[in-house]
Amino acid sequence: MGLENKETEVKTPVKRQTKKTREMLEEYARQIEELEKQHEDYQKQMDDLKQQTVALGNMDAVGLKVIHKKFGEGEIITQDGKYIDVKFADVVKKFVLPGAIADRYLKVEDENTLDYYIKRNDIHNKKIKVHMQLRSAEFAKDRIQDSIEKLNEKSSK
Repeated sequence: MGLENKETEVKTPVKRQTKKTREMLEEYARQIEELEKQHEDYQKQMDDLKQQTVALGNMDAVGLKVIHKKFGEGEIITQDGKYIDVKFADVVKKFVLPGAIADRYLKVEDENTLDYYIKRNDIHNKKIKVHMQLRSAEFAKDRIQDSIEKLNEKSSK
């Protein structure tokens, strides 16, 4: 018989995952599960903060009388989103709400107005913090996914 009638089978070695690789993959899976739970919690916190913002309502700052320690008395003449223009005696200056009032760079006489901007600023700062935590959890999850892919590639070679 010739070689042409025989089927030749080429076997490629199958590399099995080592115990250490399996343990690492299990740990990565646990870490991803934990990060997903954290992400859910952060998303709930963000939703709650958005509801607090809606419940607080919007206060139009235009026409509000303010006092600045350097520029003196002024009046808010325009508001474009979080930016306001304040007209003082000799100059118009731009400030950012709610921080300018909440941090008392611009003083207001009405306690209710001050209270509103303090609450608004507090919510704003919490949103920033939660947003950063959300992004951090997302980046951590991406890094772990990359590590899993590299480990799987390594163990399949």
